[in-house]
Amino acid sequence: MASEDSAFVGHLNTKAATLGQTALQNHLLGQVAASFMAYGFVASAQDAGYGPKQYLAAAGLADMVTNILIIPPLAFNMSLNALVSQAMGSDNKKMAGTWLQMSMIWLSAAYLPVLISFFFVSPMLHLLGFDDDICELAGTYAKFNVFWPIPNGVYQCMRFYFQAQGITRPAMFNNIIFLFVNALLNWILVFGGPLQYGGIWNGLGFIGAAISLSCSRSLQPVFYWLYMFRWRKLHEETWPSLAERTFLKQQHIKEFLKMSLPQIGTLIFQAVVGQATTLLIAKLGELAIAASAASSAATMVLTGALSPTMSMLSGMRVGLYLGQNKPASAKRVADLSLFLGAAVTGLLSIIALIFARPIMAVVTDSQSVEDGAVEILPAVLLNSVASIVVSIATQGILTSQGRTWIVTILSMGFELPLSIGSTALLVFVFKAGLAEVFWAQAAVTLLEAVVILMFLRCSDWRKYATDAQERQASRQAPGSARQTQVATQTNTKSSPEGSGISLSEQESSSQNNTSAAEVPERGRGAL
Repeated sequence: MASEDSAFVGHLNTKAATLGQTALQNHLLGQVAASFMAYGFVASAQDAGYGPKQYLAAAGLADMVTNILIIPPLAFNMSLNALVSQAMGSDNKKMAGTWLQMSMIWLSAAYLPVLISFFFVSPMLHLLGFDDDICELAGTYAKFNVFWPIPNGVYQCMRFYFQAQGITRPAMFNNIIFLFVNALLNWILVFGGPLQYGGIWNGLGFIGAAISLSCSRSLQPVFYWLYMFRWRKLHEETWPSLAERTFLKQQHIKEFLKMSLPQIGTLIFQAVVGQATTLLIAKLGELAIAASAASSAATMVLTGALSPTMSMLSGMRVGLYLGQNKPASAKRVADLSLFLGAAVTGLLSIIALIFARPIMAVVTDSQSVEDGAVEILPAVLLNSVASIVVSIATQGILTSQGRTWIVTILSMGFELPLSIGSTALLVFVFKAGLAEVFWAQAAVTLLEAVVILMFLRCSDWRKYATDAQERQASRQAPGSARQTQVATQTNTKSSPEGSGISLSEQESSSQNNTSAAEVPERGRGAL
């Protein structure tokens, strides 16, 4: 890690290095911008005999450790897009609020032991062999970050809850506003704000950046909650009374944990793969690290927002149609999402290849780094195309189908052994160069994409639609929805492909059954 930081400083301009580092660490555009501002103020702070390099290294190491620590509990909001969209598609919209309540409760409880570990970041870094002064600075920085993970996690829960209902703009404006709030807090807490000009107060220095981040990320969900819940009351249609305690029902807890727990393993494996791959590439030298960082920064700007957007969108739309018991529509949306994701990423990749030199000239002012980055760019972009297919299929489609355990198995079966294994083999045994390593990673991701597409091709969409209906405690389930599945299976026995009637025909039939089933139920209200 120390050599990686040296490479960023020695071979990249400050802006590109900071963007690449924070984007890879946070994976969320809002957090990227907030950390970018924090690092900028940290780099300008000078007290206690330390300079910008020490502060940036300490803040970067603290963020690296804390971002790994906070990953597992996020599994409890990863399934919200699928669960809430299924509830919106079913005839029991109150379940959307139940899933949000359960997500916030389980996420907050899971974070409590994690936050204790924030006070031991310094010993962790000592064990990894980092400089004593950097470890102490990083440990102090991490302690003042202990306040924001739970509020930030709850904010994500609320965002996903409304996002799955098609209400997205308030979160966007809230994020934009708090970028400026975070900058203002940094100016005040790091340097003293307007008080510095009168010599009254010169701020808190280094720790001021951590405190400002905790303040902004803790206030952000409060203002979002006040606007969405207290003022606009946009939750009322889908919110069950807390007195009903639907979040304590055994069946709901079972379904929620069935969707969420496997994703803990997925998130941990992905974090381990990312950090291990970076460390292995570091063995190739500073030039290799710098070239890798330059190519990552360039491609992150082009495609960084596309992957999470398409994954969430596909998950929400597939979940909505499964909740409505429309398997044919769900399948069409899944296919369309995969095609659009791959096509748009492919088009951007072609443009990036055509203008490779000008793009890298913006990212780095070193000719040797530029040459190395351009050499590996085709492999990096091919990996990006395959990665977005994997992301849409796993985080979006398979999750909405309720098959999160398959995602975890794929992470263990491909990302962990093949990605790390192939990189280690090439670096330590064959003494391969950076280009060979990146082409091997692209090949592994392509293989994973092919395997996942085969899983999707064999999907029993009728079954997943029925499962979604039952999961949402829909009035159709287990009656008409299950009867539709049984009838469909009976009709398809004679077909050599197991599909005697099409998904579209079954979808139309299930809609008729739904209408008939709803007649005696009208007036009862949602469960």
